[in-house]
Amino acid sequence: NPTDLNPDNIASLNVLKGPNAAALYGSAAQNGAIVIETQRGQAGVVNVSLSNTFQLQQPVHYMDFQNEYAQGNGGVYQSSAEAAWGPRMEGQLVDHWSLDPDDAGAQYALEPQGDNTRNDVFQTGYSNASNINASVGTETSTTVFNYTYTDAEGIMPGNELQRHNVSVRLTNQLTDRLSLDSKLDYMQQGIDNQLSQGESNFNPMRQIYTTPPNIRSEHLQNYDFIDDTGLRRHNWWNPQTTTGANPYWMLHRNLSEDSRDRVMAMTSLTFDVTEQVAVMGRVSYDGESRTSNTRIYNDTFTRAEQGSFEVGRSESSLLNADALVSYSEDLTEDWLVSANLGASLEREEGGSLSSDTGGALLVPNFFALSNTSLPSTGFNPGAEVETQSVYAFGQLGWRDAVYLDITGRNDWSSTLPAENRSYFYPSVGLSVILSDLIPEFPDLFTFARLRASFAKVGNSAPPFMSSRSADFSAGGGHGFLRMGATLPNPDLRPEETESYELGLDLRFMEGRLGLDITAYQTNTFNQLFTIDLPPGSGAARYFTNGGDVENKGIEMLLTTTPVQTLSFNWDFDVQFSTNRNMVKEIDDLRPRVRVGGDSYMRDFIVEQGRPYGEMYSRGFLRDDDGNVLVTADGVPRVTGAGALRVGNFTPDWQGGITNEFSYRNFSASFLIEHRQGGEMISMTNAILAGNGLWAPTAEGREGGLVFGDNFFADETAVDPDGNVNTSEIDAETFWSQVGGRNTPAGEVFTEDATNTRMREVTLGYNLPQSILAQLPVSSVRISLVGRDLFFIYKASDSLEPDFFVGTGPASEGFQSFAPPTTRTVGANLKIDF
Repeated sequence: NPTDLNPDNIASLNVLKGPNAAALYGSAAQNGAIVIETQRGQAGVVNVSLSNTFQLQQPVHYMDFQNEYAQGNGGVYQSSAEAAWGPRMEGQLVDHWSLDPDDAGAQYALEPQGDNTRNDVFQTGYSNASNINASVGTETSTTVFNYTYTDAEGIMPGNELQRHNVSVRLTNQLTDRLSLDSKLDYMQQGIDNQLSQGESNFNPMRQIYTTPPNIRSEHLQNYDFIDDTGLRRHNWWNPQTTTGANPYWMLHRNLSEDSRDRVMAMTSLTFDVTEQVAVMGRVSYDGESRTSNTRIYNDTFTRAEQGSFEVGRSESSLLNADALVSYSEDLTEDWLVSANLGASLEREEGGSLSSDTGGALLVPNFFALSNTSLPSTGFNPGAEVETQSVYAFGQLGWRDAVYLDITGRNDWSSTLPAENRSYFYPSVGLSVILSDLIPEFPDLFTFARLRASFAKVGNSAPPFMSSRSADFSAGGGHGFLRMGATLPNPDLRPEETESYELGLDLRFMEGRLGLDITAYQTNTFNQLFTIDLPPGSGAARYFTNGGDVENKGIEMLLTTTPVQTLSFNWDFDVQFSTNRNMVKEIDDLRPRVRVGGDSYMRDFIVEQGRPYGEMYSRGFLRDDDGNVLVTADGVPRVTGAGALRVGNFTPDWQGGITNEFSYRNFSASFLIEHRQGGEMISMTNAILAGNGLWAPTAEGREGGLVFGDNFFADETAVDPDGNVNTSEIDAETFWSQVGGRNTPAGEVFTEDATNTRMREVTLGYNLPQSILAQLPVSSVRISLVGRDLFFIYKASDSLEPDFFVGTGPASEGFQSFAPPTTRTVGANLKIDF
């Protein structure tokens, strides 16, 4: 997880695109690699630096709510209603919803609260990181020490983080030929009340957004009370609910703690056999231990009426050992050659243990595993995965203008069947610097390079796919054994990716103008998926290989320096990328595969002959001419689940503009990013619409809506007799039909993800040497930064295009009660001694 790394200890970050990176980093780099190098000391240099970065995060709300109608149904106020289909709020007195005995018989005026009640739940978050870095170097050794303490609070009360990062790196020239490089990184992190995500009942965002517009903030903040028996009770308007809760109860009475310790250690020994030959041996270890506990108070309605307690512990480790023999020599004045031969071993282990009380604490809110009559414990021994590899890579250069790179790697993976666990993948690349190769190359070009490459990479399967799994559970005389529903495949093969790439790099005007263009095509074969089995076979599905998914794209970078003087410099860069993908083949037995989605609204489908990223849901039922079919009452009919393609989350193209300015000791930059196209589907809006909370639900509360006429006017609707629809309906009838949680019509809640945003602005100032000469410091720099400051354009009125329910491919394009985006502003002070 890159967030575990200390940003103050990073020396460089390089992106290796595509399968060409796999020769060095194996199957893990099938889609490329991000290589992060940490700091090392310099010979003869002693340096100490202090820095502090403080940032504020302000929630920015884009959800669009109606603020005219109160909680209730059918236009009638109901104090226990979760929906807001009640009367128009005009100051009339109504019964208080509170369950607190102190509020018994109380009334209050029914008045719009705007978004104040929801917004009052949030707070301004912050992050404060303090760093000290010290390095000392002699002619034969260097040492770097780095420590950072981070303290942060999120935009939700109680969501806090504390992190310690400590790093030490030592380099030693033991002899003229023998050198040692070692480093140790330790990270300790604690997070309180990490937020649940998506449609989880424990996600406070769900409870905040579903609060009716008549609920007052001061009433909502009275989230619990003590009853006549002395028990703490949950104060909310509908105690029989299976989904709702007071958001303050969720934040203050559903508590969790998560603690992680991570150690990353590496040592590398290099021996220069001759000036041309070197041998390197290296071992690295990455281990993590995690503990967690969750405390849910009694009266958390139907989810934990008696309260619950859960603890867990997990451990994982990754061991890498490799050896490399390197040879490099200038054969002649024109020819140079380098060759490398290596072998590596990668071993991954892990396991977890958890115990919980279930929803039955004997003594309310006494959080101990012994405080229950229904204890439950689970143990997952984890997977032991091992990959053994041999690899070689080399380069042949001619006249510093033509370079031929060749790589080859063979892996043996423990997760594949014995006869298929060995797989080989090569790559070849050719780079020609035309401006150096051709004597009479036009003077217009300062530099011109043409490059082309082919790469193939293999990828093994996840663990336990070549053998059937089983679950053990307590019960009966000797426990129960339940076999897994998925059959293994004894002929499972490794996944393969082939990539072709062509690039052109041009520089003009002594490098002040540059253009870098890359075109690529990538095909992935033998992808792993499941095929359904017939009833009575003893299993539900089995694993198999198949498929051919093709990606084609272009990436361009235009770099310019419009102004360059002794005191002022302006750099202006433009980035552009586009990708087109197509599922060319899956399997004749199963040409259409559901690879993700949720239980209610969206299916993520991969289908032969269709682009990757297709989303399916319910939608309006239509005739052959595309007209929406309505009932005799004028209510649109809706298809079954997953019957309608509603969009594709893949953008048409993406781009960015970067401006960087420097004037003497001042610097400034700003980044604008744009995403064109792609759709996103919102479970948030579907549920809010079903509850009468979404802004569009305010129209037609008293009726008068004619679908296809004055409502959804871009549609044509026909009744059962084939006539144009003229029947009037009201808002509650329509939105209850197409919205809600259980059967929403995703077509209605699919929106364009196009947006242009001011992603980042930075300002910096270096104190001049005239001031520093009087201080015991070598440099002082002050920087201001702002991120996600505002949208220049956004196609959707209510959705944040960056926030989805997860990070996996099947999570893209789907939004469900995500927290609001945050506008971040901060300052950094760095002092070098």
